Amino acid sequence: MISSEQEKQITLYLVSKKLHSQIIIEVKDHFISQISNLMETKNLNFQEAFLETKSSWKNELEMVNADLLSFRKITRLERNIMKPIFRRIMVFALAVSLLIGIVLSINENLYLYVQVSLLLVYISITFYNFFFKKMKFSEFQRMSFHPLLLRNILMMLLIIPVAGMIFSPKDNPWEFPLSQMFLTYGILIQIQLLYFRTKKINVLLT
Repeated sequence: MISSEQEKQITLYLVSKKLHSQIIIEVKDHFISQISNLMETKNLNFQEAFLETKSSWKNELEMVNADLLSFRKITRLERNIMKPIFRRIMVFALAVSLLIGIVLSINENLYLYVQVSLLLVYISITFYNFFFKKMKFSEFQRMSFHPLLLRNILMMLLIIPVAGMIFSPKDNPWEFPLSQMFLTYGILIQIQLLYFRTKKINVLLT
């Protein structure tokens, strides 16, 4: 049986790994279950079982770079949890950006309305997060330098000039429709990141 003092030791250990609070709750349950099982089946005391459990979780709780464009260190477990979330964010943003790009080619006026609508959604979610204290200003600042956004800016700086020279060499490459799609993609990424923060899902990697 795990005492409250022993449970506190487990919590402090997981907190030291800078895990998100939601992940701590889940991992803590696994730790308690595993430690209790080791104490019962192997007749170990708490410290011995705790040490063996930490050893078995060593790979998942190892501190690694959160992302190629992030300076933050997080556990491999948390990074693996975030990967599918970020993949869904990017796929959705890409699909909608392509759709809006088609709209741009058909009707530029309609595209303007779409952009304004997206901007209003972004402002609304931002206001909601601040008004209901779902997010601190420091988090908002960090989100502005999120790896997903930095990756988009990097790709934009690399692809747009090349695409402009290939498809419309006589025009300004930054007026090439592809630049509008990149901007739309960036707004969609920001909207989704803010939405996840509204749901208290950790998406910060900066």
